Amino acid sequence: MTPVLRSGITHHRLETVITRFAMTKTWNYRRADSDDIVELASWRGAGSLGLRPHFHDESQIVLVLSGSRAFRIDDATVTVPAGHAALIPAGMLHAPMATPGAETVCLNAYVPANRACSSLQIVNVGDRWRSIEEISPEHIGEIANEILSREPPGSTERTSRARLGTALTESLEPIGEIAASFGRSREGFSRMVRRELGVAPHAFRLLARLNVARRLLRAGEPIAAVAANAGFSDQSHLTRLFRRTFGTTPGVYWRD
Repeated sequence: MTPVLRSGITHHRLETVITRFAMTKTWNYRRADSDDIVELASWRGAGSLGLRPHFHDESQIVLVLSGSRAFRIDDATVTVPAGHAALIPAGMLHAPMATPGAETVCLNAYVPANRACSSLQIVNVGDRWRSIEEISPEHIGEIANEILSREPPGSTERTSRARLGTALTESLEPIGEIAASFGRSREGFSRMVRRELGVAPHAFRLLARLNVARRLLRAGEPIAAVAANAGFSDQSHLTRLFRRTFGTTPGVYWRD
């Protein structure tokens, strides 16, 4: 006989409740049946999850159906309330903040970097959808077009940040040599990177390796091979950083 707790909930049912609760503490990633969307990620839970500062190789559309999302960007807190969508440009450092409280339902759509803007943009999309399942790739495209239609011509600031990011991620040279190519001392270059990109050069390179790992996992490579090819010391090192940064483990992400 299955033992019953005083509340009337069986141990089996309690374990099921705990498992379901735990599942709400991770992001669920899945592929999109569209050439215009790299992948999708959904969240449904009490509040939303706080994660380490990071950036993406793709532009990220954040669509909040209920509750809210909050991000730390350039030392400011940016809130995306229910019925709104935000577009975070590719390469922009952002730290998702924990927002405890009412249930939050959110869909992230990662779109090619050429669909980008120079700064974070937020638009009101109303209550057109009651659930994530109702949102189609065409809807995501419409939101992107609406946001991009409001974007002024590209700025030199974005070009400067892109140049720094490219130098740090596409070169295997030591930081000191990259600094010299910019006509800076190592210390001066580090200050410039912190000012423009939000983190130190080594931290930026680590985040770039996490994005490489994500891309390799999407391609179906085994996790151990991904860890080695992306420059991590071992699989556990990748798993630990991946979970803290993207809200799920490489194993769960790879299976999805």
